Amino acid sequence: MHTQVKVFLNGDVSSNITANVHGKMTVHDLIGDIQEKFIIDKHVKCRLFDSTGGELSDDDMEYINSEEPLFLSQGEDFSKSSNLALYEEIKKLGQGGFGSVYLCKNVISKASVAIKFIEFNSLMSTEDVNRVYSEIGVLRGLRHPNIVYLMDAFATADKMCFVMEYCGGGELTHYLAEKGPLSESEVYHIACQIVEAIRYCHNSKLVHRDLKLENILFASESKTMIKIVDFGIAGMFGPNNNGDRSDAGSLLYLAPEILTGENNRANPALDIWSIGCILYYLLVGKHPFDGESREEVLGKIQGCKYKKMPNSISKPWHVVIKGMLRLVPGKRWNLLRISEHLYKHRYDDDASMTEESEEEEAPKPKPKEMYLKVNRMSLEEAKRKSPYRKSPLPKSPGKFY
Repeated sequence: MHTQVKVFLNGDVSSNITANVHGKMTVHDLIGDIQEKFIIDKHVKCRLFDSTGGELSDDDMEYINSEEPLFLSQGEDFSKSSNLALYEEIKKLGQGGFGSVYLCKNVISKASVAIKFIEFNSLMSTEDVNRVYSEIGVLRGLRHPNIVYLMDAFATADKMCFVMEYCGGGELTHYLAEKGPLSESEVYHIACQIVEAIRYCHNSKLVHRDLKLENILFASESKTMIKIVDFGIAGMFGPNNNGDRSDAGSLLYLAPEILTGENNRANPALDIWSIGCILYYLLVGKHPFDGESREEVLGKIQGCKYKKMPNSISKPWHVVIKGMLRLVPGKRWNLLRISEHLYKHRYDDDASMTEESEEEEAPKPKPKEMYLKVNRMSLEEAKRKSPYRKSPLPKSPGKFY
């Protein structure tokens, strides 16, 4: 094995050399070669760190690769600012409630990345701090082509840094501002990706909780692949309505049970409501529950009162939106059913639909109630049709022998 690796001085990444790593080399051997190239006195006891700040041992030698730089210190601990210095800032991409996002270039690989910076002094509560570290944990556990990839996360003295893949196509909301409502074929293409990504999350017992147009990006300028971002308020769910609690979210996409306080636990139905709002906007160009004031918006959401989509939009979309935007969480379509509906009608305009899809089903009576109801109706019907209903019953002829 022979590997070339970039080595930077800890805390001063303007100075670097290229070191050669071979099979039987020890960390002590490698440090000696590096010291010589940096012209550091051999009597100085140096230490070698990887890009996460972990100090290298002989067991780590076989895992050294040319894509990950090393840092040499002259005895001091790893400097958290070293990692950040590996990225050259290109431009600001956006600003959010908890921080800002910049387009940066890795000075070693030359790859473009997006780095989200969250200033520690902007985190005003324990909940804010938990949100940041929760997002790191969530993203590190997710691997899906339609979910943004977290490449690295580290802290400096004053900020937390998320290094993520760069999505060069911009926000879906900006695309809509330019184009207006999208064609049905384009909505099918986007909707299927959103649904598959969130199905993956739900299969991992994770609810996003903040799905909205601003949190859906295009991977590139071709505008064909989407990426879902911002898992800061994501929550885990379990059986028996045992999910993480939170009232957070974006008003125009919030499910009614959150607003009424009926149930703020993480539940897949929350994401399904939000996706319904997103699909409505993609097709119509307006939010389903938009209003002149917050009070008006709240009233519309809590009453599930939204303007019917134009008849020019094909029936399958009317059906699926109705299936998703239902007041009772348990009556909303699940993502498997939504996925099957989308794929079925995406490629076959004439595919059949059941009428049951369009309206909420009334609760089915229990077997005993059904039996009693049927028998009562049968008795009344029999009395109504009987030719003797107005005549007295004949006298009994007595016993028969």
